[in-house]
Amino acid sequence: MSLFSRRINRFLTARSCTKVGWESDVAILSPDNRVFDRLFWYQSGWESTKSHGRRPGPQAWLLALTVTLLFCARAHPQTTLASLTANNTSACPTSSPLPAHCQKPFSGHVDTRPQVATPQFDQPASNVSDEDPHAYLNHGADTKIFALMMAGFCTNSETPYCHNNVQTGYTANDAATVAAQAEDMKRRHLDGVIINWEGAGTSDDAAALKMQAYLDAHHCSGPQQCDLMYFIMIDGPSTGYHVTSTGIPGTTGTSCSGRKGGSYEDCVVAHLRNDMCYMNGHHWGNDAYQKVNGHPIVLVFPDDQSIPTTGPAPSWTDVWIHVNEWNQYLPTNCAKAPYNADNGTPLIIFENTVGFTHAASSGSYYWLKPQGTDPARDQASTNIAGPSDAGTLDHFYQAALKYPNQLVWGGAFKGFDSFLSTWGTNRIMDQKCGQTWLASLTESNKFYTTTPLPFLQIATWNDYNEGTEIESGIDNCYTVSAHIDSNNLVWNLDPTNSTYASISTVSHIEIYDSRNGKDLTLAATLPASATGTYPLDSLAPGKHQLFVRMVGKNSILNRISPAVSFKQKK
Repeated sequence: MSLFSRRINRFLTARSCTKVGWESDVAILSPDNRVFDRLFWYQSGWESTKSHGRRPGPQAWLLALTVTLLFCARAHPQTTLASLTANNTSACPTSSPLPAHCQKPFSGHVDTRPQVATPQFDQPASNVSDEDPHAYLNHGADTKIFALMMAGFCTNSETPYCHNNVQTGYTANDAATVAAQAEDMKRRHLDGVIINWEGAGTSDDAAALKMQAYLDAHHCSGPQQCDLMYFIMIDGPSTGYHVTSTGIPGTTGTSCSGRKGGSYEDCVVAHLRNDMCYMNGHHWGNDAYQKVNGHPIVLVFPDDQSIPTTGPAPSWTDVWIHVNEWNQYLPTNCAKAPYNADNGTPLIIFENTVGFTHAASSGSYYWLKPQGTDPARDQASTNIAGPSDAGTLDHFYQAALKYPNQLVWGGAFKGFDSFLSTWGTNRIMDQKCGQTWLASLTESNKFYTTTPLPFLQIATWNDYNEGTEIESGIDNCYTVSAHIDSNNLVWNLDPTNSTYASISTVSHIEIYDSRNGKDLTLAATLPASATGTYPLDSLAPGKHQLFVRMVGKNSILNRISPAVSFKQKK
């Protein structure tokens, strides 16, 4: 590098042009306007590409100052190929090195049955789009989007399952795991997490308390002032488990399994009272716990077994009437600290349209319903459209509009496949290359046109048992190819499933330029299209490696083409 080039190098460095990592050429001209030298940013410093051995005059110095200042103002940000292709989710990667919260690699899950349209129903962890899903909704800035998290996963080296769950590579009840999941949810612009909960003292509760502590420390500035919130969904079968007792009269932590009739109802009522007092003491008063007008929200996943769903006692309707009566006076009924705090009467939210008319309900949430277990007959049905068909998402929204004073939780889901589950095996709803996800995510727009959908639940963040998780990303069935045609970069999105691959799952296209195939500069951002051409006339002289990146809609896997070599003439 010439003496003058070294001076320019120091000039650029002094103005922090090397700190951001830009890649471009700076031409330095001699007094007779000949190119005296050319500098470019390469990895960690400005380097000389050409020198004629002449000492430039004052005009060259002045021009170099002008060009470099202009360059510093207009430079494009640089990234790396590694960062654009690395696993950016909280799901565990397929191989080492494993992040701190992963004990084992995770390679995804496959349904091996014939005629299954999406055999790889849980993807290997990869690079996932973090586009804001609120932007897809009418008045989306006013919709709270939460994802349901299953907190029972663990690792076991002996069998494919651990505590009746498939293995994901991580343990849910782990501080590092909940931290990774919280940050991934935040990066994907979610408002919070719903934690599937099985009672006081369970591993689910321990995971919920770890999530609570992490949100308090990293995402909260005061009561209900958190950029990531949480709340609880009671798992109905939990009344069959032994849980920690609060010791409060009228409550029990004893399992109700094996009882019948009135004895079963009495036990379940006492068990749920125990749950309510425990949550009041350890969850509902926390800054990060989601409330509405001062009332904590609790969702209930039903287990309407052993006694009738409706009707006089013994029945589940009667169970919840008694629990609701108890909840009206928690500071008195829960009797002792910390359970007797006044954290507001909880709002109990039940499943699907029956929740709007349930005697003890404050609202309803939608839950997806796979049609059956036969791939050929059932997988194409997503139960989204059709307001006259009971069980569809449209039917739920149509019913919700009749109850404006009730809390409404819409639903979004990628599909369903319980091929590996140890319960309800083989139920299936196809993902349709991401179309099921985006259709369910935006279906409320048909009904909520002038007012926002209050809440939206993603089912689920990480239920790998039933193939509903979005944590590891959703495949939209495209790969990216590119080649050079004359002085143009030509690219194509190549479908791996021609039936369901859809450009509607793509957000946009990015073009990257590189000198070394590792450090990349964003050259252009283009609208989503299955094919396109990008002119290369503006590239600086020399050798380039070019990449085309498909950026998906939220939680869709991003894809990038192999490097395409190109040499720009001087």
